Amino acid sequence: MKTNQIGNLINLKLSNISPQKKEKLSFKDLLLNKLKEVDKSQKKATQILEALAKEKDMDLTDVVLTISKVEIELRLLLKIRNKIIDAYQEIMRMQI
Repeated sequence: MKTNQIGNLINLKLSNISPQKKEKLSFKDLLLNKLKEVDKSQKKATQILEALAKEKDMDLTDVVLTISKVEIELRLLLKIRNKIIDAYQEIMRMQI
């Protein structure tokens, strides 16, 4: 996956946060919200796959699109996690 696609996805996801909100969202809250969104998406994809397996009338394009979306969200989440771990490890290597 190209980095500009990931950047576009990040901008798309971050644009869901309304700038009119008076309260500031902490980094922890932002991550927790995104984790919950990814979890919801994965559950929805599982339900769609189960419905497809039960031979319910499903549009295959919707199934493929939903699964692709969940895969991209999960990859993005893993990249963010890896960056956080790298930053933590870098801080731990610093000498005081």
